[in-house]
Amino acid sequence: MPLAATLKSSGLKLDVVAANVHIGRWLSEVANARVHATTQERPDQRLALERAALLLLPSRVPLLKPPARSELPPPMESLQHPLSVYGALLEVPA
Repeated sequence: MPLAATLKSSGLKLDVVAANVHIGRWLSEVANARVHATTQERPDQRLALERAALLLLPSRVPLLKPPARSELPPPMESLQHPLSVYGALLEVPA
């Protein structure tokens, strides 16, 4: 039975805290405890091994400075004509 229906039958409302508690238990007891079909390993054990190889994020990301005025590309000419030009081309003499 879905979590929302289970809580509703008990007179409770599904919220973030209830969902996280339910999903957290499911992750630890079911999803991360079973052997993955591709890796043939349990995800929780694989993560523990890979954590040693993961690098820390830099404490501060350097900000990119905007390009200098001379580095900006020159403005492009528009290839679109005013709508009146198209209107004149479509006019058929009566």
